[in-house]
Amino acid sequence: MEDSKRSRNNVEMRAIDDEIRDLEFDRNTTAAKQWATPHDIKDMDALGLTPTFKRRFKFVAMVGFSSTVVVAWQNMLAVFYFALYNGGTGGLFWGFVFSMSAMTFVYLTIAELSSCFPTAGGQYQWVSECAPRNMRKILAYCTGWLLTLAWITFLGSCGVIIGNTIKYCILVYHPDSPAANSQWLPTVLALIVLVGGAFFNIHLAKKFPMIEGIMLVIHLAGWVAVIVTLWTTSPRGNTHDVIFTFTNPGGWPNAGVASLIGVLTPFSSLFGYDSSVHMTENAKDASRTIPLSLMTAYGVNAIMAFIAAITMIFCIGDVDAVLASPSPFVAVFLNSTGSKAGTIILIVPIILAFCSALISEVATASRQLWSFARDGGLPGGHYLEPVPDAETPRRAVWVTIALACAIACINFGPVVGFNAIISIIGCSLSFSYTLCIGCTIWRRFFGPPIPKERFSLGKAGVFVNIIGFCCVLPITVISVFPSVPNPTPDYMNWASLVFGTVVIVAAINYFMGGRKAFNPPMRRVD
Repeated sequence: MEDSKRSRNNVEMRAIDDEIRDLEFDRNTTAAKQWATPHDIKDMDALGLTPTFKRRFKFVAMVGFSSTVVVAWQNMLAVFYFALYNGGTGGLFWGFVFSMSAMTFVYLTIAELSSCFPTAGGQYQWVSECAPRNMRKILAYCTGWLLTLAWITFLGSCGVIIGNTIKYCILVYHPDSPAANSQWLPTVLALIVLVGGAFFNIHLAKKFPMIEGIMLVIHLAGWVAVIVTLWTTSPRGNTHDVIFTFTNPGGWPNAGVASLIGVLTPFSSLFGYDSSVHMTENAKDASRTIPLSLMTAYGVNAIMAFIAAITMIFCIGDVDAVLASPSPFVAVFLNSTGSKAGTIILIVPIILAFCSALISEVATASRQLWSFARDGGLPGGHYLEPVPDAETPRRAVWVTIALACAIACINFGPVVGFNAIISIIGCSLSFSYTLCIGCTIWRRFFGPPIPKERFSLGKAGVFVNIIGFCCVLPITVISVFPSVPNPTPDYMNWASLVFGTVVIVAAINYFMGGRKAFNPPMRRVD
């Protein structure tokens, strides 16, 4: 009798919990719908989805969000030394010209897809919509795993970049500081800013759009300060020598091969504008706002990054001395200003920009994780689904931060370990671009027509898709090449190993039960 009574009580308690959850879901859905436009509700209904988030982000806020996630010109400063090792100043200049042109076609394709299929899933959702029927599910599943890992790794590496940049500021004044010359200081700083980013996303979500606008101003003002300072205080190189000098300090067979490897620098600075796509369900009038804000942010920031790259190669001074520095871009600032205080003043807006990027990357990575969990792509994904305030997927945020902190902690050890993990970022993002564009081309020729939405490429779409595919496919291949010939483990590019491991684990999980649970939304065609 007691066991029967206890069992009946448990059933009643579960029923009450389900009722409470349903009431909370209905309340959140009602709140979310109040922030949506009729077009948003129509799009979600066509995809078989229920609005979950309050749509606070409008056009300007989304431009600010995309700009401060990628921080293209700041990223270029952080990695431009790689292009100097592989192709020199000429390689960086012409590599940027090519990458800007190539990524324009890539992002035009992504913009159209984001208007046709406006969900937070992004690339894995589009692969599911456009791939051949017998392959769409497993391709979308593996893409979702790679994309989720890429954005979490992107977030962890951003924390380490912030820690390293603060460390470089200390080294300007105290070059012999034991703490500043260690691995633990930037790693501890990374963990602090990552946890801070989580608290910001959870407790200041309502202020997010406004703060993005403020950070956009800092982003632009910092760029003006750096460009004007370097051009007015630095000796400038000869135009012909700078633009047409291709060098090969890395030891590749010739400067042409070196420049081909070095093109990864401008491409890596321009990857990531799909970040706005993963905020689709937080954006007002998303099928119009997301594509327009994506292309606006990309166009403005690509030009800013290109001008910053030109500035660096013309104002670099002694290339060998800069490359010998622990932080080449800090060395350029110090050589140009001749002032430690002036150098720090130029670096502070860059640190603020990376901090803003980290906060936005928490939002991007957590929405990507949440969306993939909602669609059944992750084991135990139902735990991540609740969004109690229709603002922030809190559980997804904390899981994202925990994983990003674990990745950042690898930096406590040898640099080879951290490099092995972060090498997956460019490889996974370029692969996701390649696959979703390739599937789009397949659908244009062999599948149903792509729905025409408010951002449509029209008849030019197939040509834009093919050009974008032909440009990004070689970059996906090059992204797994080592940074130097005959590399030691410290300089090996472990992207292929990490990429292959993730795909194998995803495939095993798919066939072990993931194929039954994974159910990405498909747009209903009326």
